[in-house]
Amino acid sequence: MQLLPETAVQIAANTALSIPEHITYDQLESLLAARLETLINTDFQQFVLLLYKIDVAEKKVRQVLADDTTANVYRKIAALLIERQQQKVISRKTFTRPINDNDDEERW
Repeated sequence: MQLLPETAVQIAANTALSIPEHITYDQLESLLAARLETLINTDFQQFVLLLYKIDVAEKKVRQVLADDTTANVYRKIAALLIERQQQKVISRKTFTRPINDNDDEERW
């Protein structure tokens, strides 16, 4: 299952980043880390909103921030966001049923 392209699209939508179509994991992590660094330093409220939007566990982010005080911390947080977004992509693929227009069952 090729997760990175779909993950990149979702991250682009949530972060307003322009992400190239054929991006590697390391490139995505680096690009996202730079965006996170900017948010943390200039608009912390937007950073928190992004974490909420992507549904990253606050406990995990706090742990990363407590364990690492180097510039590498942004890449670690970026990895958390990418991981969570990939989990959501997998979940959508696993639990989405194809729509059958001939199905008379009531749809919610």
